[in-house]
Amino acid sequence: MKRYLFQAGKPALALFGILIALLFCAFVSIYLTVTSPVQSVFYHDSKIQALQGTIFPRLTVVMTNKEWGKEVFSSPYVVALFHDRHKILIDSLNCTPHPACLIQSWEISQHEREVFGEILQKLPKYLQLQYDEMQWNRDADAINYILSVYGEGHDPRYPKIDSASVDVTTKYFSNLIMGIQTKLLNDSFQRNGLADPFFKDALVSAVFLLDANDRMDAVRFSGLWNTLNAPSLGFACHLNWKNYPYTAIIVPGEGPEDPHTQLSALGKFRLTLAVESFNRQLAPFIIVSGGAVHPAHTDFVEAAEMRHFLIERFHIPERNIVIEPYARHTTTNLRNASRYLQIIGAPQNKPALIVTDPRQGDYISSSAFFNRNKAELKCEPGAIGQKITAFSTIFIPNNDCNLIDPWDPLDP
Repeated sequence: MKRYLFQAGKPALALFGILIALLFCAFVSIYLTVTSPVQSVFYHDSKIQALQGTIFPRLTVVMTNKEWGKEVFSSPYVVALFHDRHKILIDSLNCTPHPACLIQSWEISQHEREVFGEILQKLPKYLQLQYDEMQWNRDADAINYILSVYGEGHDPRYPKIDSASVDVTTKYFSNLIMGIQTKLLNDSFQRNGLADPFFKDALVSAVFLLDANDRMDAVRFSGLWNTLNAPSLGFACHLNWKNYPYTAIIVPGEGPEDPHTQLSALGKFRLTLAVESFNRQLAPFIIVSGGAVHPAHTDFVEAAEMRHFLIERFHIPERNIVIEPYARHTTTNLRNASRYLQIIGAPQNKPALIVTDPRQGDYISSSAFFNRNKAELKCEPGAIGQKITAFSTIFIPNNDCNLIDPWDPLDP
Protein backbone atom coordinates (compact mmCIF):
# COMPACT_ATOMS: atom_id res chain seq x y z
CA MET A 1 0.00 0.00 0.00
CA LYS A 2 2.79 2.39 0.91
CA ARG A 3 4.49 1.66 -2.38
CA TYR A 4 1.23 2.38 -4.22
CA LEU A 5 0.73 5.70 -2.42
CA PHE A 6 4.35 6.67 -3.17
CA GLN A 7 3.95 5.87 -6.88
CA ALA A 8 0.63 7.64 -7.06
CA GLY A 9 2.20 10.71 -5.42
CA LYS A 10 4.69 11.28 -8.23
CA PRO A 11 2.21 12.86 -10.66
CA ALA A 12 0.65 14.77 -7.81
CA LEU A 13 4.03 16.20 -6.83
CA ALA A 14 4.75 17.00 -10.48
CA LEU A 15 1.40 18.80 -10.78
CA PHE A 16 2.10 20.68 -7.57
CA GLY A 17 5.50 21.73 -8.98
CA ILE A 18 3.90 22.99 -12.19
CA LEU A 19 1.38 25.05 -10.17
CA ILE A 20 4.21 26.56 -8.12
CA ALA A 21 6.10 27.40 -11.33
CA LEU A 22 3.01 29.03 -12.88
CA LEU A 23 2.42 31.10 -9.75
CA PHE A 24 6.06 32.18 -9.77
CA CYS A 25 5.87 33.19 -13.45
CA ALA A 26 2.69 35.13 -12.77
CA PHE A 27 4.38 36.93 -9.86
CA VAL A 28 7.40 37.76 -12.01
CA SER A 29 5.14 39.02 -14.79
CA ILE A 30 3.26 41.30 -12.39
CA TYR A 31 6.52 42.47 -10.84
CA LEU A 32 8.03 43.31 -14.22
CA THR A 33 4.86 45.11 -15.28
CA VAL A 34 5.07 47.29 -12.18
CA THR A 35 8.81 47.90 -12.13
CA SER A 36 9.89 47.87 -15.81
CA PRO A 37 9.94 51.13 -17.75
CA VAL A 38 6.93 51.55 -20.01
CA GLN A 39 7.85 53.02 -23.35
CA SER A 40 5.65 55.70 -24.89
CA VAL A 41 3.34 54.53 -27.64
CA PHE A 42 5.11 57.15 -29.79
CA TYR A 43 8.07 54.77 -29.87
CA HIS A 44 5.90 51.98 -31.32
CA ASP A 45 4.34 53.99 -34.15
CA SER A 46 5.91 52.37 -37.22
CA LYS A 47 5.51 55.49 -39.35
CA ILE A 48 7.11 57.71 -36.70
CA GLN A 49 9.95 55.22 -36.34
CA ALA A 50 10.48 55.07 -40.10
CA LEU A 51 10.59 58.86 -40.35
CA GLN A 52 13.00 59.13 -37.43
CA GLY A 53 15.26 56.50 -38.96
CA THR A 54 15.22 58.28 -42.31
CA ILE A 55 16.08 61.75 -40.98
CA PHE A 56 18.33 60.68 -38.10
CA PRO A 57 19.71 57.28 -39.16
CA ARG A 58 22.97 57.27 -37.18
CA LEU A 59 21.42 58.69 -34.03
CA THR A 60 18.63 56.12 -34.19
CA VAL A 61 21.12 53.27 -34.55
CA VAL A 62 23.23 54.23 -31.52
CA MET A 63 20.09 54.79 -29.39
CA THR A 64 19.18 51.13 -29.84
CA ASN A 65 22.72 49.76 -29.63
CA LYS A 66 23.39 47.74 -26.45
CA GLU A 67 27.03 48.77 -26.31
CA TRP A 68 26.10 52.44 -26.50
CA GLY A 69 23.45 51.88 -23.86
CA LYS A 70 26.04 50.45 -21.51
CA GLU A 71 29.06 52.65 -22.29
CA VAL A 72 27.40 55.98 -23.06
CA PHE A 73 23.75 56.38 -22.11
CA SER A 74 24.21 54.75 -18.69
CA SER A 75 27.12 56.98 -17.75
CA PRO A 76 26.52 59.31 -14.75
CA TYR A 77 26.86 62.44 -16.87
CA VAL A 78 24.25 61.37 -19.43
CA VAL A 79 21.88 60.11 -16.72
CA ALA A 80 22.26 63.50 -14.98
CA LEU A 81 21.24 65.22 -18.25
CA PHE A 82 18.14 63.04 -18.35
CA HIS A 83 17.09 64.00 -14.82
CA ASP A 84 17.84 67.67 -15.46
CA ARG A 85 15.61 67.53 -18.52
CA HIS A 86 12.83 65.90 -16.48
CA LYS A 87 12.99 68.80 -14.02
CA ILE A 88 12.83 71.31 -16.90
CA LEU A 89 9.66 69.63 -18.17
CA ILE A 90 8.04 69.96 -14.75
CA ASP A 91 9.14 73.58 -14.27
CA SER A 92 7.77 74.57 -17.69
CA LEU A 93 4.18 73.47 -17.00
CA ASN A 94 3.11 76.98 -16.00
CA CYS A 95 5.44 78.89 -18.31
CA THR A 96 4.47 81.69 -20.67
CA PRO A 97 3.86 82.36 -23.48
CA HIS A 98 1.99 79.11 -23.88
CA PRO A 99 2.43 76.79 -25.82
CA ALA A 100 5.66 78.10 -27.42
CA CYS A 101 7.46 78.00 -24.06
CA LEU A 102 6.65 74.29 -23.69
CA ILE A 103 8.18 73.50 -27.06
CA GLN A 104 11.24 75.59 -26.19
CA SER A 105 11.68 73.41 -23.09
CA TRP A 106 11.85 70.35 -25.38
CA GLU A 107 14.69 71.79 -27.49
CA ILE A 108 18.28 70.65 -27.02
CA SER A 109 19.97 73.25 -24.82
CA GLN A 110 23.47 74.60 -25.31
CA HIS A 111 24.50 72.95 -22.05
CA GLU A 112 23.21 69.55 -23.19
CA ARG A 113 24.92 69.98 -26.53
CA GLU A 114 28.28 70.80 -24.95
CA VAL A 115 28.21 68.10 -22.26
CA PHE A 116 27.25 65.34 -24.66
CA GLY A 117 29.72 66.65 -27.22
CA GLU A 118 32.54 66.35 -24.68
CA ILE A 119 31.44 62.80 -23.84
CA LEU A 120 31.54 61.86 -27.52
CA GLN A 121 35.03 63.35 -27.87
CA LYS A 122 36.33 61.02 -25.16
CA LEU A 123 34.83 57.82 -26.60
CA PRO A 124 37.07 55.14 -28.14
CA LYS A 125 37.69 55.70 -31.84
CA TYR A 126 35.59 52.71 -32.92
CA LEU A 127 32.57 54.24 -31.18
CA GLN A 128 33.29 57.68 -32.63
CA LEU A 129 33.23 56.14 -36.09
CA GLN A 130 29.64 55.12 -35.40
CA TYR A 131 28.64 58.54 -34.09
CA ASP A 132 30.76 61.60 -33.32
CA GLU A 133 30.47 65.16 -32.03
CA MET A 134 30.11 66.67 -35.52
CA GLN A 135 27.12 64.46 -36.30
CA TRP A 136 25.64 65.19 -32.87
CA ASN A 137 25.75 68.94 -33.51
CA ARG A 138 24.06 68.48 -36.89
CA ASP A 139 21.34 66.30 -35.36
CA ALA A 140 20.79 68.63 -32.39
CA ASP A 141 20.45 71.60 -34.75
CA ALA A 142 17.98 69.68 -36.89
CA ILE A 143 15.84 68.61 -33.92
CA ASN A 144 15.64 72.23 -32.73
CA TYR A 145 14.91 73.42 -36.27
CA ILE A 146 11.93 71.04 -36.63
CA LEU A 147 10.57 72.06 -33.22
CA SER A 148 10.89 75.76 -34.00
CA VAL A 149 9.25 75.54 -37.44
CA TYR A 150 6.49 73.00 -36.88
CA GLY A 151 5.97 73.75 -33.19
CA GLU A 152 6.67 77.45 -32.63
CA GLY A 153 5.64 78.64 -36.08
CA HIS A 154 8.96 80.10 -37.22
CA ASP A 155 9.63 80.32 -40.94
CA PRO A 156 11.29 77.27 -42.49
CA ARG A 157 14.32 77.63 -44.74
CA TYR A 158 11.97 77.59 -47.73
CA PRO A 159 8.73 79.25 -46.53
CA LYS A 160 6.92 78.89 -49.85
CA ILE A 161 7.03 75.09 -49.96
CA ASP A 162 8.03 73.80 -46.49
CA SER A 163 5.53 75.67 -44.32
CA ALA A 164 3.50 74.08 -41.52
CA SER A 165 -0.13 73.11 -42.14
CA VAL A 166 -1.25 73.54 -38.52
CA ASP A 167 -1.82 77.06 -37.16
CA VAL A 168 0.26 77.29 -33.96
CA THR A 169 -1.84 80.19 -32.65
CA THR A 170 -5.03 78.17 -32.29
CA LYS A 171 -6.55 76.69 -29.14
CA TYR A 172 -6.51 73.34 -30.93
CA PHE A 173 -2.72 73.42 -31.27
CA SER A 174 -2.28 74.61 -27.68
CA ASN A 175 -4.28 71.61 -26.47
CA LEU A 176 -2.15 69.31 -28.60
CA ILE A 177 1.12 70.62 -27.15
CA MET A 178 -0.20 70.44 -23.59
CA GLY A 179 -1.25 66.87 -24.26
CA ILE A 180 2.19 65.94 -25.54
CA GLN A 181 3.82 67.63 -22.53
CA THR A 182 1.63 65.66 -20.13
CA LYS A 183 2.40 62.45 -22.02
CA LEU A 184 6.15 63.07 -21.79
CA LEU A 185 5.93 63.60 -18.04
CA ASN A 186 3.74 60.53 -17.50
CA ASP A 187 6.13 58.39 -19.52
CA SER A 188 9.05 59.77 -17.53
CA PHE A 189 7.40 58.87 -14.22
CA GLN A 190 6.65 55.34 -15.44
CA ARG A 191 10.33 54.75 -16.15
CA ASN A 192 10.88 54.53 -12.37
CA GLY A 193 14.23 56.26 -12.44
CA LEU A 194 15.58 54.33 -15.42
CA ALA A 195 17.01 56.89 -17.83
CA ASP A 196 16.60 56.94 -21.58
CA PRO A 197 18.96 59.05 -23.71
CA PHE A 198 18.20 62.60 -22.55
CA PHE A 199 17.38 63.78 -26.09
CA LYS A 200 14.90 60.99 -26.86
CA ASP A 201 11.75 62.92 -25.99
CA ALA A 202 12.91 65.95 -27.97
CA LEU A 203 13.65 63.75 -30.98
CA VAL A 204 10.35 61.86 -30.92
CA SER A 205 8.36 65.05 -30.31
CA ALA A 206 10.02 66.74 -33.27
CA VAL A 207 9.22 63.82 -35.54
CA PHE A 208 5.65 63.69 -34.20
CA LEU A 209 5.18 67.38 -35.07
CA LEU A 210 6.21 66.62 -38.65
CA ASP A 211 3.44 64.02 -38.72
CA ALA A 212 0.98 66.47 -37.11
CA ASN A 213 1.68 68.86 -39.98
CA ASP A 214 1.32 66.13 -42.63
CA ARG A 215 5.03 66.47 -43.42
CA MET A 216 5.86 62.79 -43.85
CA ASP A 217 7.42 63.49 -47.25
CA ALA A 218 10.67 61.70 -46.43
CA VAL A 219 8.92 58.30 -46.07
CA ARG A 220 6.12 58.69 -48.60
CA PHE A 221 7.69 56.06 -50.87
CA SER A 222 9.04 53.55 -48.36
CA GLY A 223 10.30 50.34 -49.93
CA LEU A 224 10.90 52.12 -53.23
CA TRP A 225 13.65 49.74 -54.38
CA ASN A 226 11.37 46.76 -53.80
CA THR A 227 8.51 48.29 -55.78
CA LEU A 228 8.73 51.03 -58.41
CA ASN A 229 12.51 50.91 -58.76
CA ALA A 230 12.82 47.13 -58.51
CA PRO A 231 12.81 46.59 -62.32
CA SER A 232 15.60 49.13 -62.89
CA LEU A 233 17.65 47.74 -60.00
CA GLY A 234 17.37 44.23 -61.42
CA PHE A 235 18.24 45.47 -64.91
CA ALA A 236 21.33 47.28 -63.60
CA CYS A 237 22.67 44.05 -62.08
CA HIS A 238 23.14 42.54 -65.55
CA LEU A 239 23.99 45.70 -67.46
CA ASN A 240 27.14 46.27 -69.48
CA TRP A 241 27.76 49.94 -68.76
CA LYS A 242 30.38 50.12 -71.50
CA ASN A 243 27.62 50.03 -74.10
CA TYR A 244 26.53 53.57 -73.19
CA PRO A 245 28.43 56.87 -73.08
CA TYR A 246 26.46 58.00 -70.00
CA THR A 247 25.08 56.21 -66.94
CA ALA A 248 21.70 57.95 -66.90
CA ILE A 249 19.66 60.84 -68.21
CA ILE A 250 18.68 63.01 -65.23
CA VAL A 251 15.45 64.99 -65.65
CA PRO A 252 14.69 67.53 -62.88
CA GLY A 253 11.01 68.04 -62.17
CA GLU A 254 9.13 71.27 -62.76
CA GLY A 255 6.02 71.39 -60.63
CA PRO A 256 3.07 73.57 -61.60
CA GLU A 257 1.80 76.17 -59.13
CA ASP A 258 -1.65 74.70 -59.63
CA PRO A 259 -3.14 72.08 -57.27
CA HIS A 260 -5.20 70.54 -60.10
CA THR A 261 -2.42 70.08 -62.68
CA GLN A 262 -0.55 66.80 -62.46
CA LEU A 263 2.42 67.66 -64.68
CA SER A 264 3.46 71.08 -65.91
CA ALA A 265 3.94 71.92 -69.59
CA LEU A 266 7.64 72.57 -68.95
CA GLY A 267 7.91 69.22 -67.22
CA LYS A 268 6.42 67.51 -70.27
CA PHE A 269 8.86 69.37 -72.52
CA ARG A 270 11.86 68.21 -70.47
CA LEU A 271 10.63 64.61 -70.70
CA THR A 272 10.29 64.87 -74.47
CA LEU A 273 13.91 65.99 -74.67
CA ALA A 274 14.96 63.12 -72.39
CA VAL A 275 13.21 60.55 -74.58
CA GLU A 276 15.12 61.83 -77.63
CA SER A 277 18.41 61.25 -75.78
CA PHE A 278 17.24 57.85 -74.56
CA ASN A 279 16.24 56.75 -78.05
CA ARG A 280 19.74 57.62 -79.22
CA GLN A 281 20.96 55.08 -76.61
CA LEU A 282 23.01 57.68 -74.75
CA ALA A 283 22.16 56.04 -71.41
CA PRO A 284 20.32 52.95 -70.12
CA PHE A 285 18.21 54.86 -67.58
CA ILE A 286 16.08 57.96 -67.29
CA ILE A 287 16.10 59.29 -63.71
CA VAL A 288 13.00 61.39 -63.08
CA SER A 289 13.51 63.56 -60.00
CA GLY A 290 11.08 65.64 -57.96
CA GLY A 291 8.90 65.44 -54.86
CA ALA A 292 5.52 66.84 -53.82
CA VAL A 293 6.60 70.47 -53.96
CA HIS A 294 4.57 72.93 -56.05
CA PRO A 295 2.22 74.22 -54.85
CA ALA A 296 2.83 73.68 -51.14
CA HIS A 297 1.07 70.57 -49.75
CA THR A 298 0.20 69.32 -53.23
CA ASP A 299 -0.87 65.69 -53.58
CA PHE A 300 1.01 65.27 -56.87
CA VAL A 301 4.58 63.96 -56.76
CA GLU A 302 6.56 65.26 -59.72
CA ALA A 303 8.65 62.12 -60.27
CA ALA A 304 5.63 59.81 -60.06
CA GLU A 305 3.77 61.88 -62.66
CA MET A 306 6.87 62.00 -64.88
CA ARG A 307 7.26 58.22 -64.69
CA HIS A 308 3.61 57.73 -65.63
CA PHE A 309 4.02 60.14 -68.56
CA LEU A 310 7.05 58.26 -69.91
CA ILE A 311 5.29 54.91 -69.74
CA GLU A 312 1.90 56.01 -71.06
CA ARG A 313 2.98 58.44 -73.76
CA PHE A 314 6.34 57.04 -74.95
CA HIS A 315 6.09 53.39 -73.83
CA ILE A 316 9.45 53.52 -72.06
CA PRO A 317 9.97 50.19 -70.23
CA GLU A 318 9.76 50.31 -66.44
CA ARG A 319 13.22 48.81 -66.17
CA ASN A 320 14.70 51.89 -67.84
CA ILE A 321 13.06 54.40 -65.48
CA VAL A 322 14.41 55.28 -62.03
CA ILE A 323 12.01 57.33 -59.94
CA GLU A 324 13.47 59.74 -57.36
CA PRO A 325 10.37 61.16 -55.61
CA TYR A 326 11.91 63.30 -52.84
CA ALA A 327 13.94 66.20 -54.27
CA ARG A 328 12.51 69.65 -53.58
CA HIS A 329 15.17 71.79 -55.26
CA THR A 330 17.59 71.68 -58.19
CA THR A 331 20.40 71.11 -55.68
CA THR A 332 18.79 67.94 -54.34
CA ASN A 333 17.68 66.81 -57.81
CA LEU A 334 21.37 66.24 -58.49
CA ARG A 335 22.35 65.03 -55.01
CA ASN A 336 19.57 62.44 -54.94
CA ALA A 337 20.31 61.36 -58.51
CA SER A 338 23.90 60.81 -57.40
CA ARG A 339 22.67 58.67 -54.50
CA TYR A 340 20.52 56.57 -56.83
CA LEU A 341 23.32 56.07 -59.32
CA GLN A 342 25.39 54.73 -56.44
CA ILE A 343 22.56 52.36 -55.45
CA ILE A 344 22.24 50.85 -58.93
CA GLY A 345 26.01 50.39 -59.15
CA ALA A 346 26.84 52.90 -61.88
CA PRO A 347 30.62 53.27 -62.48
CA GLN A 348 31.85 56.12 -60.26
CA ASN A 349 33.85 58.04 -62.85
CA LYS A 350 31.38 57.60 -65.68
CA PRO A 351 29.32 60.76 -66.34
CA ALA A 352 25.56 61.14 -66.39
CA LEU A 353 23.65 63.59 -68.55
CA ILE A 354 21.34 66.32 -67.21
CA VAL A 355 18.57 66.98 -69.73
CA THR A 356 16.40 70.04 -69.19
CA ASP A 357 15.28 73.31 -70.74
CA PRO A 358 17.96 75.90 -71.66
CA ARG A 359 17.10 78.25 -68.79
CA GLN A 360 17.62 75.65 -66.09
CA GLY A 361 20.64 74.26 -67.94
CA ASP A 362 22.31 77.68 -67.82
CA TYR A 363 21.50 78.00 -64.13
CA ILE A 364 23.01 74.60 -63.31
CA SER A 365 26.23 75.66 -65.06
CA SER A 366 26.39 79.02 -63.25
CA SER A 367 28.49 80.16 -60.30
CA ALA A 368 25.23 81.03 -58.51
CA PHE A 369 24.26 77.35 -58.50
CA PHE A 370 27.74 76.34 -57.32
CA ASN A 371 27.49 78.80 -54.43
CA ARG A 372 24.00 77.62 -53.56
CA ASN A 373 25.21 74.02 -53.28
CA LYS A 374 27.98 75.11 -50.94
CA ALA A 375 25.60 77.15 -48.81
CA GLU A 376 22.72 74.67 -48.59
CA LEU A 377 24.27 71.22 -49.02
CA LYS A 378 27.74 72.15 -47.70
CA CYS A 379 29.17 70.19 -50.64
CA GLU A 380 28.98 69.75 -54.39
CA PRO A 381 26.61 66.94 -55.50
CA GLY A 382 28.82 66.50 -58.54
CA ALA A 383 30.99 68.17 -61.13
CA ILE A 384 29.09 70.11 -63.75
CA GLY A 385 30.73 69.54 -67.12
CA GLN A 386 30.28 71.16 -70.48
CA LYS A 387 26.96 71.64 -72.21
CA ILE A 388 27.00 69.30 -75.20
CA THR A 389 23.73 70.71 -76.58
CA ALA A 390 21.36 73.51 -75.61
CA PHE A 391 19.42 70.92 -73.57
CA SER A 392 22.05 68.58 -72.10
CA THR A 393 24.90 69.03 -69.62
CA ILE A 394 27.49 66.53 -68.43
CA PHE A 395 27.34 65.62 -64.74
CA ILE A 396 29.88 63.53 -62.78
CA PRO A 397 28.39 62.52 -59.39
CA ASN A 398 30.24 63.14 -56.14
CA ASN A 399 29.50 60.28 -53.74
CA ASP A 400 31.02 62.25 -50.86
CA CYS A 401 27.95 64.51 -51.00
CA ASN A 402 25.50 61.63 -50.62
CA LEU A 403 25.30 61.72 -46.80
CA ILE A 404 21.95 62.16 -45.05
CA ASP A 405 21.22 65.80 -44.21
CA PRO A 406 18.86 66.09 -41.18
CA TRP A 407 18.60 69.86 -41.73
CA ASP A 408 16.11 69.15 -44.50
CA PRO A 409 13.59 66.87 -42.79
CA LEU A 410 11.32 66.69 -45.84
CA ASP A 411 14.16 65.39 -48.03
CA PRO A 412 17.16 64.47 -45.88
